[in-house]
Amino acid sequence: MYLEYLSLTYFRNYARLELSLPDQPIVIYGANAQGKTSLLEAIYYLATAKSPYTSSDRQLLHWCTEDDPLPYARLSAEVNSRRGITRLEATLMIERAPDGTQRFRKTMRVNGVDKRIMDTVGILNVVLFLPRDLTLVEGAPADRRRFMDVTLSQVEPEYAAALDKYDKTLPQ
Repeated sequence: MYLEYLSLTYFRNYARLELSLPDQPIVIYGANAQGKTSLLEAIYYLATAKSPYTSSDRQLLHWCTEDDPLPYARLSAEVNSRRGITRLEATLMIERAPDGTQRFRKTMRVNGVDKRIMDTVGILNVVLFLPRDLTLVEGAPADRRRFMDVTLSQVEPEYAAALDKYDKTLPQ
């Protein structure tokens, strides 16, 4: 499996990015604040529907969209796997009502069809290892469980569904 194509619109510091990727390892380099981390975050987001850096998806929208009538970000990728090419898309949008209230909306699509978030996890498999992930070795068991939950959810859709049900049942 590999990421063949990536498109970002108004995601983090990218107003627009179109990127074709080869089926081989690549090196991403550049000066500070040029978008290297945002690029990796976008790939991770498409794979998991979550950012590894923020709990608020609103923060993922490019700063220039703040005054737009319909602020949005769009992430799109083509994933090449044994099943063929799959188009994966995430749209993040702030809808404004006439009374001034705002509502944030996230939609995920697979090959142009709206899907539940849990149904998109596992189409693109990623492993993200950050310096803070040293807690996997040094930290609490909860940190190891979180890492395993994210990883297993990508590999086994039934695990993601069971975890979602467990998380909803736990507070009751």
